[in-house]
Formats: sequence, structure tokens, C-alpha cells
Amino acid sequence: MSKSLGNTVDPVEIADTLGGEIVRMWVASVDFREDVACSPQIMQRVAGIYRDIRNTFRFILGNLAGFDPIKDAVAFADLQPIDQYMLRQAVEVSADVQRWYEEFAFHKIYHRINNFCGVELSAFYFDVLKDRLYTSAPKSVSRRAAQTAIWRIGEALVRLLAPIMSFTCEEVWQYLPPVERRLESVHLTTFPEAEDLFGDADASATDAKQTSNQEDWKTIRAVRETVLKALEEARNQKLIGGNLQAQVTLTAAEPVFSVLQRFKNDLRYFFIVSAVEIKKSSGNGDAPVTVKVSKAPGQKCERCWNFSTHVGEDKNYPAVCERCSAVLKEIEGSL
Repeated sequence: MSKSLGNTVDPVEIADTLGGEIVRMWVASVDFREDVACSPQIMQRVAGIYRDIRNTFRFILGNLAGFDPIKDAVAFADLQPIDQYMLRQAVEVSADVQRWYEEFAFHKIYHRINNFCGVELSAFYFDVLKDRLYTSAPKSVSRRAAQTAIWRIGEALVRLLAPIMSFTCEEVWQYLPPVERRLESVHLTTFPEAEDLFGDADASATDAKQTSNQEDWKTIRAVRETVLKALEEARNQKLIGGNLQAQVTLTAAEPVFSVLQRFKNDLRYFFIVSAVEIKKSSGNGDAPVTVKVSKAPGQKCERCWNFSTHVGEDKNYPAVCERCSAVLKEIEGSL
């Protein structure tokens, strides 16, 4: 910035218009060991990232209604594979962030958290999780497992970001589900340990010794990107209106085929389509995965919007699919 050029940015003015959190986030986003750039456009970009992170907290808090960690938390071993995977990702993020705080590498924290919230959580995990959170029975194990995972991730994120997003994290802290011995302020707590995210020390120690199935998830996410591109092309060609109108047929060689086979019951939720069929090709491991998109058979369920050939089979709930009719019976039974 130069007074003679007239391109100065007043931090007080930025704080008055965008908020003090934006100024703190901008300071955290730059490498103070090099020349630091600042402009209204840069501040607006930082404000956009702040909103994305705040929306991550909103999604977490909004889906924890009725969740009591003491009674409802699910053990790590009983979580679904995708929940376990994301908690492992959160443990890695926590370790990186704490190391960078010690090194005063705040800009690395800024970019790591931004990527975790935007790419890992919002664009992937939360996108997949919505079906389970919104359509499962409120007290079902599958929904409680999802709530357990996002609660633990939220508890970790709010502590990790407290030194930078001071007021926002204090606000979030007040709305997280109350637990025993919770301190009155996030600024009185310590950074999360691996056992906080895994749920207990035994699970943390056991999981830390495993190489786990991280490679499987890299494969699943790579295939997912391919499927999403194919779905976009199908929408542009008017073959389908929305993703849930689609059935996807995947043809893959080993070792990708085996990975898809292990997750075959969950693939339609990962890709957010109504049906997935997998076929084995005769190629080698370098052969690309081919994706064929067609209209899903059956009728649209009025509750979850998935297409199913079993819609209307339950005379008590003639407009919903077999999954939703089971959920509605469970809800009625709990009333």
C-alpha cells in the first residue's frame, strides 16, 4: 500500500463494513515473512471464505437438534465407513493445524481449514450425508452415527479456529450440545486430541495402528468425480432432470472393481443417484472407469425423491418407497 498511490486500505473501515473477524482472517491468510498484499477485492474474497466456514458450522449445528452426546453418541466402531473416514481426515487436519500454530504458519492453517470445510466437508461429506440426516428415522442408529461424526468434527473445528475466528467460535461454542464439564468459553479449552475425534483412547490407539482403507476412499472419490461429470452431461442433454432420476452403470477393471464391490450398497448415496450397477471389465488397472447414465426405473418417492420400483407396495404409505415406509413405521412406533 502506498499513500502516494492512494491505494491504502483502512483496517478499521474494513472491520466496520465486513466485521473484525474478516480482518483477523486476512491477517491469518498472509505469509508475514513476505510482502503482504491487501485490497478491497482481497478482503471480499476472505469474507467469502469466512461465510463458507460459518456455513459449515451452521450445517453442523442445524443437524444436531435433539442430539444428546451422553445418550446418543455412537461408538467409533459402529459408525458407517464414511463417518470413520471423515473423522480420520479431521484427525489429520487437527494435527497439521496444531503443528502450524507452533510454527506461526497461520497462512497454512487458513488454507488447510478452507480446503477441509469447502472440499472435504461441504462438497463431499455433507452432500452425501443429507439423505441420511433428512430421511432416516430421527433416533435411528444411522442418523445418530451421522450426528456423532459431525458433532465431533464441529467440536474439533471450533477449538482449532478459536484463535483466529474468536467471536464466531465463541458463538458456535454456546450452541453446541452441552456435555459434562464443558467450560463456559471456547477460549478456556485446549486443542482436540485424536481420542476426542475417535470417541475414546482405545479407538484412537487401535485406528492409529491401521493403515486403514484410505486408498479405497481415494478411489471412491475419484470415481465419484467421474460420475458427477457424466451426470452433468446427462442433464445438459436433457436425459435426466436431476441426479436422483438417474441410474448409473459403472464398468471397471481390477483393482477399482473390487473397491466398488466392497461399497456397492452405499454407492448410490455417494453419487446421489437412485441406483448403481457395477460391471467388471477385462482390462487392467490402468483402464479408465466408464460411466453410463440412464433413467432410473420405477416411480419417484414423494418423501426422499429417490426412484424405486417398490413405490406403492405398502398400502399404508402408497406414495413412498420401501425404505421410507420402513422409516415411517419406525417413527409411528416411537410416538
